[in-house]
Amino acid sequence: MRSSSPPNLDQFLEQLAHEALPGDRLPTIRELMKRFGASQMLVQRAFQGLKDKGLIDSQVGRGTYFRGAGSRMPAAATVLGDTERAKASATGATASTSVKSVLLLRRSISIARGRVLVEGLQRRLADEGHRVLELSYTDPDHALTVLKGLPRFDACVVQSTFKAIPIALLAALRDKCDVLAVDGAALVGADVEAVGTEWGEPLAAAIAQLVQQGHRRIAYASTSHPFLATQLGQRRFAYLQSTLPGVELQAITLGMLPHEDYTTRLVQQLLASAGSDGALPFTALVAWGIEDGALFQRLLAQAGIAVPAQLSVVLLGRTDLANEHADFFDVVGCSVADQVDALHHAITARWADADTPYGVHLTPVVRRAGASVAPPAA
Repeated sequence: MRSSSPPNLDQFLEQLAHEALPGDRLPTIRELMKRFGASQMLVQRAFQGLKDKGLIDSQVGRGTYFRGAGSRMPAAATVLGDTERAKASATGATASTSVKSVLLLRRSISIARGRVLVEGLQRRLADEGHRVLELSYTDPDHALTVLKGLPRFDACVVQSTFKAIPIALLAALRDKCDVLAVDGAALVGADVEAVGTEWGEPLAAAIAQLVQQGHRRIAYASTSHPFLATQLGQRRFAYLQSTLPGVELQAITLGMLPHEDYTTRLVQQLLASAGSDGALPFTALVAWGIEDGALFQRLLAQAGIAVPAQLSVVLLGRTDLANEHADFFDVVGCSVADQVDALHHAITARWADADTPYGVHLTPVVRRAGASVAPPAA
């Protein structure tokens, strides 16, 4: 049955089919498997569903191609997911001025935080009876092409996930929807709602916690990529370096992103900084960008770095993601739940009053206590 394939795969292919010209080729099975995390069997099943509808055809020696539907999708209501249909059936919700259509557009990158946030926001909007379409993409130019064939939306939330959002894509989204919100404190001074975290405040809180425990030599690990949020953290770190008496702060920068080989490289740099006796030049570490806390804990143990006996560690991250804190690390940062609340509020507030000023909405700083911090060894 075609319903066994991923809903966003079905939606993606049908949207392409309704915009394609006769003879346009379909994306390859391998490309779709990678993009949607689906098996070859499920992709082939989705293809068969398009064949059954007369949207695609295949010929020996030519391959599989679109027949050309010749019509655009009539309305956002045609792309309801199972969650929205069930909600509409249970509540009797119908298309009206109170029911909005929302597009959730995200980068197809294996970041747990992004996936959890999109699912949380989708549930929140669907529970209110709104219609939600979620699309993931790997190529911004391809996303821009697909976007042109979609109907107009009342709002769109776009997730950058450490990648630049092309101006052309933002402009197309701004024309396509009434409210545009970006997940992340990335845009300032534009007619876009931006919701994210400024990492300077959590960094200061983490260092203050370690100083209170008696640490006087503290390292801060972060990416060298120039994101606004992390640059603000670096700015705060430089300020603390010059204003904390009797405290030595050392920066560790990594030229990669959290979904890359970030954690392994960080542990390698920690080992490289050790003296001939194996002692680290600091007794505490504040680390941004750790996606897999269990992996980080394991790599530190394999490197012979005992936490917290030899090195106290505070992560800058999300306090409500088990994959980050691993039920072990102290975490200072924000929660995904607060990010969902802030995005939801930014969208609904603008729906209620279109004259609401645009701006950056920063999530509150919260802390999760763990077992990774202790006073420095004598």
